[in-house]
Amino acid sequence: MGGARAPWSAALAVAAWLGGPVLASAEPGVASAEPEAASAAPEAAPDDDAAAIADALSVDPGATCLEHDRLSEQVVTWLGRDALDPRLTVVVEGDPTEVRTLRFTLRDRGVVIAERAFDPGPSSCDDLHAVVALAIALAVDATVLESVGIGATAVPSPPPAPSEPPPTFEPDPAPEPAAALVQPLLDLDPPPVPAWGLRLDARGLLGINTPPTVAGGAMVGLDASWRERVDLHLGAMATTAAPRSIGGGTLAVTLLAARLDVCGGPQLGRVRPRGCLGTRAGNAMAQGRGFEQNGRAVLPWLAMAARGDVRVTLHRRVALGLGLEGLVNVVQPVFYTLQGAQEPMPRFGALLHGGVVIAIGKPFDEGR
Repeated sequence: MGGARAPWSAALAVAAWLGGPVLASAEPGVASAEPEAASAAPEAAPDDDAAAIADALSVDPGATCLEHDRLSEQVVTWLGRDALDPRLTVVVEGDPTEVRTLRFTLRDRGVVIAERAFDPGPSSCDDLHAVVALAIALAVDATVLESVGIGATAVPSPPPAPSEPPPTFEPDPAPEPAAALVQPLLDLDPPPVPAWGLRLDARGLLGINTPPTVAGGAMVGLDASWRERVDLHLGAMATTAAPRSIGGGTLAVTLLAARLDVCGGPQLGRVRPRGCLGTRAGNAMAQGRGFEQNGRAVLPWLAMAARGDVRVTLHRRVALGLGLEGLVNVVQPVFYTLQGAQEPMPRFGALLHGGVVIAIGKPFDEGR
């Protein structure tokens, strides 16, 4: 098999990223892992027994964005070949809840001989595939292949000593190491993830006693989200109910109000449950029909709200939002007719809502 084709400088960059030791040998093109891992390496196998990298690679992405085919293609690119020693396998395991945490192990017939962890890895999915593939390629060559001499660059034997002593001369000073051997070619440090992100929230509403008895409507709002843990929500809502009979006529009531909530909850993979407390403030508008004198009235409305909410990420920038909130009316509108009939708003109400949440700026999978 051929030796590793990834640049030595890129290997140093990945070693710095992982925080794991990579020992440089006297030849800059050859690297080896810790002595324990090297001693566990198998004897060299003939090339005709090689196994395809795609078959030797196992990927359990967990909450990460890793894909088996995409990762195996990049490992092939870094190694410059599409096969491994048939006794070697690579197992990649993503954290079940953290989107940027994973580890991989290199195994010889089931025995772990090398292990690397990313906590956290790069936030970009493209960068994460590139970094993990490069680290796997370096682990395969540095820990196993070159440690047992498979594909290692042969060191030429020194020329025989001349029969006559050479003329005496002062040796040239040893050259300084090339800068390319110690400077990484790749910038593998992840870009900083902004702490705040904006979320556009649009949902349909089904109301009970908001206004009486069953109402329908919609809400739209904007969330300022801090690390997908705490949100400040500001929005507007409108609901209306079918006309109700009162005093020989009908009364149709519509609510139009602003919404202010403070929400909190953890990100659990693709699901984020939240609890919210807030207020609803606006107007209750009533239109009378069928009376001797039809009229229209507008009264203030104020309610306190407690909401349970869950978001399910469908895409890096799109999520499904579902919620149920209970309302306690602090200011209760009461509508009167000229005949003395009255229609008060109930003290308690509820809203069931569902819709979509769109990430503006920072995607959903960059919460940390």
